[in-house]
Amino acid sequence: MKTFPIKRGLALMVLAIAGLYPGTASAANTLVKSTGLEDETLFMILVIIAIFQSLAIVVIANVIKAVVSKSSLWSGTAGKAGAAVVTGLLLMVSLPSQAAETPDFDALVTMNDTAFIALVTLNLFLFAAFIYLVTKLNGLLNMIRQANGYELPETFITKLNEMLTDTVPIEREEEVEMDHEYDGIRELDNNLPPWWLWGFYFTIVFGVVYLINFHISGTGDLQIAEYEQEMEAAELAKKEFLATQENAIDENNLELLTDASALAAGESTFKLYCAPCHGESGGSNPGGVGPNLTDDYWIHGGGIADVFKTIKYGVPEKGMVSWQAQLSPNKMLQVASYIKSIRGTNPENAKEPQGELWEEAVPEAPAEEAVDSAAVELEITMAEE
Repeated sequence: MKTFPIKRGLALMVLAIAGLYPGTASAANTLVKSTGLEDETLFMILVIIAIFQSLAIVVIANVIKAVVSKSSLWSGTAGKAGAAVVTGLLLMVSLPSQAAETPDFDALVTMNDTAFIALVTLNLFLFAAFIYLVTKLNGLLNMIRQANGYELPETFITKLNEMLTDTVPIEREEEVEMDHEYDGIRELDNNLPPWWLWGFYFTIVFGVVYLINFHISGTGDLQIAEYEQEMEAAELAKKEFLATQENAIDENNLELLTDASALAAGESTFKLYCAPCHGESGGSNPGGVGPNLTDDYWIHGGGIADVFKTIKYGVPEKGMVSWQAQLSPNKMLQVASYIKSIRGTNPENAKEPQGELWEEAVPEAPAEEAVDSAAVELEITMAEE
């Protein structure tokens, strides 16, 4: 009789739980808080569940022990081996039963991370042991029925297993046996499992639908289009987030600082980080590394947003690093504003101009002001006449 490999499942569960212990303090703390229960309440719930599972295990174990002691199925060698397995199982489950029935309440009542993990692990182990004992008890009852001449009814699990595997029973293997034998290993002509076949058919149908949807009709977006849409959505979300932040400074929403304190702070930061390449005065020097920041010529734009972006992202191909990891947005804006304030200072021994001539954009006068000035000129002309 083939059974589900519960032992392997138990071993995997134990290994998985053991792997959770290193570095699980924060995770356990999150789980404890996510329950919304008080520490003492959660502790008592877990302990009560463990105790009830322990009682159920003890009851089923006693039933198995009674069945084994009164049955003649274990009289031979196989019986001794079976009895040894059951005895070992009873010893195995007695340890967590005792641990659950006599916990150290003084140590665990605080429901810290270690206690939470220990109780959850104990309950999982007890549940696995309970399922294992129920399976063994059912197997023993089936063996007794077969020994007394009863025909076992076909269960839902049996029908489901036959439907999913489409295997031939072992007593009928000669019907599918082929004429191939290698070192005593016979080859059988079993059908492929239905779940595998239906999965293969599904991949074929999925492939046809995918081809039509993405490559023929064009109704679906390919990965590049999806990436671009996600990037646009992320940029929009970024702008919406920045709009809600009063102190968030970005190249899209900054304003030139003119107050003395901000410019003084910007000068201090400039001399600390920027002076090695641009000079103390910002004019660099002939043959210097950085360009002159005091004239009207700019390589990457002379607007406040342009200067801010140059400081923030740097110019790697020119040797200028990005400063966004070292300076806060506010400090970068202070430096950019200070650089704008030293325009036209023309320090001695400054570097020659580089880049293109930059002229500040003059804001256009509002339409109402233009109309008013025209009206004033008309009134003056009429007065002169």
